[in-house]
Amino acid sequence: MKTSRSLISLVLVFVAGFLAGVIFSAWKMGETAPAESGKGPKMSEKNSQDDLRKRIAGLERMLVADPNNHQALVQLANDYFDTGNFEKAVETYNKALQIDPRDPDVLTDMGIAYRRLGKPQDSVNAFRRAIDVDGDHALALFNLGIVLRDDLKDDRGALEAWERFLQKAGDSPHAVMVQPWVKSLRQKLGSSAQPQKSNDDKK
Repeated sequence: MKTSRSLISLVLVFVAGFLAGVIFSAWKMGETAPAESGKGPKMSEKNSQDDLRKRIAGLERMLVADPNNHQALVQLANDYFDTGNFEKAVETYNKALQIDPRDPDVLTDMGIAYRRLGKPQDSVNAFRRAIDVDGDHALALFNLGIVLRDDLKDDRGALEAWERFLQKAGDSPHAVMVQPWVKSLRQKLGSSAQPQKSNDDKK
């Protein structure tokens, strides 16, 4: 019986430890989040690397013949991003932007790539360019807040970005994530941090 009780105790300790880990992970997700890309769902890990290598090679060949193919440049930049080659991703996003400098999705993905390279100010600049093109670009606002708060320690700038984001995001999962961050920053910054009014409210 002593051995059985010891075994039961070990199992209970394991389960308790597992549950504590799950709770801690959920709590951490409420505190921070990685910058998110707008490139759509990822391929399964099983096929992604082979598929990406083949597609990159094909796109590179295509662009030798047609270097101004905007769609091919964007796809190639996205594929470089997905393989972790963020320097080439930024270089290729910039080539795409030379053709269409007002593509907010490309600017947003380039901003995320800059962050992965440890260049938060370049990241912020790209997000702000995206927002200048499309003031309703929720993903750019979401990511701008993350980089301002977590990398540049600009709480007030992050709060402004996320308040604008919440005006656009409705009940999306990202909005649910951002709401407690906004509440925390308002408390931290004090009464001077008032919610941003929409353009409609100002009229």
